[in-house]
Amino acid sequence: MKTILLLLAALAVAAGPARALHCHVCTSSTNCKKPQICSASSRFCRTMTTVEPLSGNLVKKDCVESCTATYTLQGQVSSGTSATQCCQEDLCNEKPYNAVPARAPLSSTALGLGLALGLLALLLAPNL
Repeated sequence: MKTILLLLAALAVAAGPARALHCHVCTSSTNCKKPQICSASSRFCRTMTTVEPLSGNLVKKDCVESCTATYTLQGQVSSGTSATQCCQEDLCNEKPYNAVPARAPLSSTALGLGLALGLLALLLAPNL
């Protein structure tokens, strides 16, 4: 009985309420910073930089459901060229040029499930 209660408690923690992602959402010719709470469906913060040599660069930051990073190699910059950076942590699109590609952090559900399975294994086979 204790095992079942412990397992249920671990699963309840793992399936806790989802927390919305926070991203900077703005459009500017400079590195704008306007934190906002994203919709529940948004999984990425995105920064798109468009190069316009005569009129200046345009930086657009937003929340998106999916994102594909694109990078421009030095020496290949021409008018209208753009770069897109994606990340998945709160306010990670603060800087206009983030050299670290997007990676998926472990979610609380995955961590909770791992904890629950570990506890279950410890309770069922304590001599391992």
